[in-house]
Amino acid sequence: MATDTDSETVTPDVAQFSTDTSSREEALLWVDDHLKWLMTIPAVLILFSLTFYPLLRALQFSTQSYLPTGTVFVGVENYVQLLSDGAFLNSLVVTAKFVGIAVGVEFILGFAMALVLNKKIKVRGLWQTLILIPMILSPTVIGLIWRLMYAPNGLLDFIAAPLTGGANVGWISETSVALYSVILTDIWQWTPLVVLVLFAGLQSVPDDISEAAVMDGASRRQRFMHITLPYLKSLIVLILIIRLVDALRVFAKVFILTRGGPSDATNVISMEMYRTAFRFNNFGEASAMAVSLLVLVLILAMSFVNIANVEFGS
Repeated sequence: MATDTDSETVTPDVAQFSTDTSSREEALLWVDDHLKWLMTIPAVLILFSLTFYPLLRALQFSTQSYLPTGTVFVGVENYVQLLSDGAFLNSLVVTAKFVGIAVGVEFILGFAMALVLNKKIKVRGLWQTLILIPMILSPTVIGLIWRLMYAPNGLLDFIAAPLTGGANVGWISETSVALYSVILTDIWQWTPLVVLVLFAGLQSVPDDISEAAVMDGASRRQRFMHITLPYLKSLIVLILIIRLVDALRVFAKVFILTRGGPSDATNVISMEMYRTAFRFNNFGEASAMAVSLLVLVLILAMSFVNIANVEFGS
């Protein structure tokens, strides 16, 4: 039979055990409630180290001038100098021409090819596979392949011989042709991405709505304008933003094909940043170019979304 003394000695142990159990349960409940956020910590750390930290460093570099004796804080002077830098302003014009032509042709050509593939054509699977081949190759490999094709007396000169009388065109050596040659290479590589995205969107358009429109007497053009396009609007804006951002930062193909020449005819912004940083050792101004390009990309992307009135989260 337990005595009062035994009860007094057991009660504190039971209370301590109960407190420990309660604390452990609260900790487990907290972990369970916040587990989804805890699981994202490694990804956030990697994202910060690979994206936000370099961005912060670029902002820091853009406010400094690098001298043989060390760095000097110059504030926004590097940004002001860009406004009067002829090479940078020329690179803006070249980049705008590159982006406008390349992205425009890729979208139109890709949309047309997606519409053709959406029909029940023969060996559609084979065509889909062949179309996607350029997209899976690296820009370096593509640049080397097309550099061989653009070489004097190369494949393209042979194809164009009936029009040129056998003379070399100078695909990447003539200032009037070089930029369009680089654009052609970009179109060949990235049109398949537009085809892939828009073809997937076309496959998701409900057949019953199109069939109902046909029964109501809607023409093919009316079905395309009032059924197909509204369903694809968000995808169209998305693919245009993706291609716009990627085209603005094109570098590998230009570097391999032309090095920005001849006579700066293909000197896009990324190429000018490379020259400024590693040829002239002006890392401050090169960083200012990079930050300016980032701001330009954000403005253009937001403008696309606002003009199209698209909400990707809906």
